[in-house]
Amino acid sequence: MFSRYHFRSFLETFTDPVWAVNRSFRLIYMNPAALTKFSVQSDYAIGKLCHQALFENASACPFCTLQQVFASGKSVHVNFTMLDIDGRNHVYSLTNHPLVGSSGEVDYGLAICVDKSEGADLFAEISRLQGLAAMGEYSAELSHEIRNPLNSIEIQMSLLQRMANRFAAAEAEAFLKVVEVVRAESQRLNSLAGDFLQMQKSRSLTLSDCDPFAVVKKVAVILHEEALSHKIEMCLDLKNDPVVLRADCEKLQQAFMNLMKNAFEALVEAEVRNPCLKISGRILKNQVVVSFIDNGPGIPYARQAKIFDLFYTTKACGTGIGLHLCRDVIKAHDGELSFVSDENGTIFKVILPLP
Repeated sequence: MFSRYHFRSFLETFTDPVWAVNRSFRLIYMNPAALTKFSVQSDYAIGKLCHQALFENASACPFCTLQQVFASGKSVHVNFTMLDIDGRNHVYSLTNHPLVGSSGEVDYGLAICVDKSEGADLFAEISRLQGLAAMGEYSAELSHEIRNPLNSIEIQMSLLQRMANRFAAAEAEAFLKVVEVVRAESQRLNSLAGDFLQMQKSRSLTLSDCDPFAVVKKVAVILHEEALSHKIEMCLDLKNDPVVLRADCEKLQQAFMNLMKNAFEALVEAEVRNPCLKISGRILKNQVVVSFIDNGPGIPYARQAKIFDLFYTTKACGTGIGLHLCRDVIKAHDGELSFVSDENGTIFKVILPLP
């Protein structure tokens, strides 16, 4: 025969807090989950008013529906938020059920409380990501449109430079300084818009068989003259055997070029004696590891935590997109981009999984 003991044992298996009150709102039962949740002992809580024992409220809780349950004999559901002991606002789903006695009267109320914070957080994150996606699409279109007037400004600056020939030497010099400032800022904005458009496409891959070491060699050839102009020694130490993985060769080329150009800029800005960039490539545990090693001054420790942040840059004319874009490209390939840096130089390491 089903008894209150069976009912009690059933409630005690619940992982969500459950408690029961009489018509005076005094606690007559709490399951183990409720005792744990509210950090109370059964001897302390049982017999006390529920709003005092559970929520430390002097009067009835604003979200309480027990009076309605006792009056109507129907279950009532309500959601509420509460600052929990972990310091976060939690979203709870509380349902009060009537327990009807033999006389047909509601003798007790049974409360079941479920923490919905994880689902609420997930919904909020989905909403946030949807908003970011919409903003990203709009920003990409805006970046594209911005480049047209910037190109027009560049043309007008060229015309103004020619007009300077009509002025006296002193006036021409002052005039050209203003033109150069405007032109430099226009070019910076144009570069920023271009980088932003590239970033929007960084996770859209066109996969094919790709040898990452061959991509490194191709980028080294492209940047050879630039390295010579800055007297930077560029050394390649790559595995000789061909390596094939499924990747977007153009995107990898873009990422590798950004990493190498960043190293060039760091070496030049610091005026390093005998500047050198070494690129090594190895196969380690079914992974391709490509390291970019420079002998520059290193990245200051205080800046290292922000180095991949969007728009964060330490360069006077930097956009703060390059390293962020590199990391996005590598992550899109299920890889990792990391670095170590001290006063003796910096190593950026790219890890790509082999099939």
